[in-house]
Amino acid sequence: LNFTMRMFKILSSVVTTTSVFALLAFSSIPSSSDAFVMLPPSKATSPKTRIGATELRSLSSPTSTETSSPSDAASAIPSSRFVVQNRFRVREGREAAFEKRWADRESRLGTLDGFRFFCMLRKVGGGDDTDPNYVSCTVWENYENFEAWRTGDAFKEAHGGGTVRGVASMLAASLRNAKGKPKPAFWRGLLPEVVAGTPPPDGEGWRRVEADGETKIPADCFVAMNRFSVRPGMEDAFEGRFAARESVLKDYDGFRGFLLLRRDGDKKAGDGKEPDDGYTHSTFSVWTSKDSFDAWMSDSKKTAAESASKKEDGSSDGKDDNSEKKKPPSISLRPPIPAFYEGILSLESSPGI
Repeated sequence: LNFTMRMFKILSSVVTTTSVFALLAFSSIPSSSDAFVMLPPSKATSPKTRIGATELRSLSSPTSTETSSPSDAASAIPSSRFVVQNRFRVREGREAAFEKRWADRESRLGTLDGFRFFCMLRKVGGGDDTDPNYVSCTVWENYENFEAWRTGDAFKEAHGGGTVRGVASMLAASLRNAKGKPKPAFWRGLLPEVVAGTPPPDGEGWRRVEADGETKIPADCFVAMNRFSVRPGMEDAFEGRFAARESVLKDYDGFRGFLLLRRDGDKKAGDGKEPDDGYTHSTFSVWTSKDSFDAWMSDSKKTAAESASKKEDGSSDGKDDNSEKKKPPSISLRPPIPAFYEGILSLESSPGI
């Protein structure tokens, strides 16, 4: 309490409420889920090529709410969503307290124009040890919807209740729970695969979940991301490989939604800077549970193994195996890095992700 009051006095003497919110716009608590692919997509041999259960729909298939932006101008595939993530490094032992701050917040996020999906992602394994262990993720129809939220009253209400005292309390809690400021990541969502969502039955814009600050909140979904570092100039080829695949994701029980994510800037959306973690693209799939994801993944591996076996059986065609063949350049700078999360406080819109 004493620390909070000191923070309040300092903030009151040097900044106004308006300037505090401006400062927090891209760096504080939230701003804003991925079919998972084990390997980079292989070269398509036909307009629709199967890779196990990981097929994605053809580019000719209709997208919903397609939007364009300056960053889309040179891209073959227009964006259909705008995705904002904030990456947190929560201190060990403070995870439950961090989750409680989010569970107790006042928000009408789900009632805002263009809102599609929100989830707090809690890392459960895979990926890099340096990865943030919590990631807030919000999916919007487009960038304009996100900007309207960020500059409106709903943003202030969710970040301290619109008062200097509330902001001071939020900052104090952030210092106790997290290491440093959260880092934003902005993405354009491509090739959406969605099923209808289930918003809160009471019409509220936030999930009401009991949290005691001592035990972690139970997960209500599972999220898989596979993150890629695509070589400069190969972005359209990379995205085209995904677009050329026909999806069967909706055939699986527990599937909630998929997006192929294209990075859009670094600290600010569309700023043209290289992302701080080097990832240019990522898959993003949401499932009701890890069991649902595992069932799909098992089928994907079986299909990939069968495909590889057929290629081996037909590889001997009488030609000289030692003949020189010019290999195409690698599409990625490094192997993809997977990341898995339990989703808590998930909030769906009626149309889904």
